[in-house]
Amino acid sequence: MLKEREYTLEKISIVFQVLITLVCFTAVWWFGQLSDEYRAESIPEFKNVLIFIALLWFLLLEQFKLGKMNRTTSYLQLFISYFKLISIGIAILLVINIISGYEVLSIKNLFLFSLLNLGVLTAYKNFFFLIMRFFRRRGYSIRQILVIADKGSEDYIEKIIRTKDWGYNIRGIMTGCKGLISTYHDRFKIIPERKNLKEVLDRETIDEVIYCKTDYNHDEISRFILECAEVGISFHHYTGMISKVHGKRIRRSSFSLINQLPFVTYMTTPDNYAGLKLKSIFDFFFSLFALILVSPILILIAIAIKLEDGGPVFFKQERVGLNGRRFGCYKFRTMVANAEALKASLMGQNEQDGPVFKITMDPRVTRVGRLLRKTSLDELPQFYNVLRGEMSVVGPRPPIPSEVEKYKRWQIRRLSMKPGITCIWQVSGRNDIPFEEWMRLDMQYIDNWSLWQDTILIFKTVKVILLGTGK
Repeated sequence: MLKEREYTLEKISIVFQVLITLVCFTAVWWFGQLSDEYRAESIPEFKNVLIFIALLWFLLLEQFKLGKMNRTTSYLQLFISYFKLISIGIAILLVINIISGYEVLSIKNLFLFSLLNLGVLTAYKNFFFLIMRFFRRRGYSIRQILVIADKGSEDYIEKIIRTKDWGYNIRGIMTGCKGLISTYHDRFKIIPERKNLKEVLDRETIDEVIYCKTDYNHDEISRFILECAEVGISFHHYTGMISKVHGKRIRRSSFSLINQLPFVTYMTTPDNYAGLKLKSIFDFFFSLFALILVSPILILIAIAIKLEDGGPVFFKQERVGLNGRRFGCYKFRTMVANAEALKASLMGQNEQDGPVFKITMDPRVTRVGRLLRKTSLDELPQFYNVLRGEMSVVGPRPPIPSEVEKYKRWQIRRLSMKPGITCIWQVSGRNDIPFEEWMRLDMQYIDNWSLWQDTILIFKTVKVILLGTGK
């Protein structure tokens, strides 16, 4: 994920900067011409030069690595890099001018273009850093990491702290080094080295584990990799060599450079960064459109619930999301107002195995609620959770905390993807499927995730709603 994310964002940044450069050159050419007639005559050579500049600046931006989002670079260093890039580019264009005699590459135009391009590109990169800093400070897209460190790891920990662009937040440092404990005990949670990693991953909200001990052994790394794989957490091994660990839960491993440091990453979750970003964009716009489209239905449902017993329209329940994050999940209320208090007296009638509680003819369900459940309309308010980024349109259903506490270890991996309104379970029989099979269907979704699969599941969900096969 990290390698693909870095590569994708770098290419997007370079392409955008090339487009900015072309706009700068077009502006200089357009306003630098004496008349419309003269401008029209120079259009053919202008097009040729524009194509050449696009290719040249793409290569130069790649060469100077100005697509990277390294915030540790000072503003002066950034300016110098762009100055060198543009100087080389202008020098090449001057040579083209001498050879071809293109008037659009006159010294005056090139001088104005170089000043405008230098100012706009440096302003763009600095503005981008400010925007990134603004959103990171407000907690958007933050990855919670656990660092496993020893006395030789301080330099890398400092790099993590300084490099803000990827939004890493050190949730804790697992170490037995007194020096690290003394340095970071007042800034981060220190976890004793003898602590069981499984317990830490179960208790804390951790997205990724970074192992950066200089004094390591392969047995320890192998154990940590498999323990992370069980619950779907990525494991990064900072090392100068690639170690090979085989396990049936490891779907892929890759070697990459993160902030110019070598890592081996082991993952059990989808690593299609571009695809997952498209999924997030789709989630936002689809849920926004859905809420607007069905707003009259939402109002009618709210009125019906209120008229039946005068109780609250919505039911908010704490659920467990991505890698253990807690959030309030919204639904239309389908049960009597004191349903949770009555649950204990009905536990003996539970028809679902495992930690889930389900009764076909649940006496707590209201008349309106029974209709909403049959048509799955009670789930509509969860589009609000999707808009907030807590859920996805398609993904494993979000469990309640008491259910998660009873999960077997392999079942925790279903929390490694953002929970969804619908998934394979919802369109495959729902309550008729045993709990263990339900969990395996969620693992199947995670292991085979694709945008195409999400599209198919959305259409199947619409079919289930129209047929009214919910419970």
